[in-house]
Amino acid sequence: MISTVNFFKNGSFFYLPGKFAYSILAGVIGTILIFLFLNTFLHVFEAVRFISWIIAFNTAITGYSLLDKTRDQLRHKHISAMSAGIVNVIITCAVFTSLFIYLIGESLFSPWDLVLFFVIGIVCSELGALLAIKYLKLKK
Repeated sequence: MISTVNFFKNGSFFYLPGKFAYSILAGVIGTILIFLFLNTFLHVFEAVRFISWIIAFNTAITGYSLLDKTRDQLRHKHISAMSAGIVNVIITCAVFTSLFIYLIGESLFSPWDLVLFFVIGIVCSELGALLAIKYLKLKK
């Protein structure tokens, strides 16, 4: 019989992917919530201007959270943080594009916006990871 208590413990197969998914979803949900909060005060077309800043903040949180949750269990911390930032941007852009097409009838992102979001996601996730590495070294 499989115990659900031991299924996600430290040595199990799903432990690291679960932490990876948790960090990414925290960033994606944070981006969506901050954008919805901005929509209470601004029109959608005005709030779209701030998406790059929101993505930058939340991918930095993703990179930090990934290394804070996994600590020394990841071998390639920088590559993992950058890939988490990329996945965060992909999911965020897919959610926003589908939401804009459903509500407004058109996509508000150009291909250059998506390239900019990928660059921002990679850089800020790496900066969040560097902050986590320095914090964990300082904490020891």
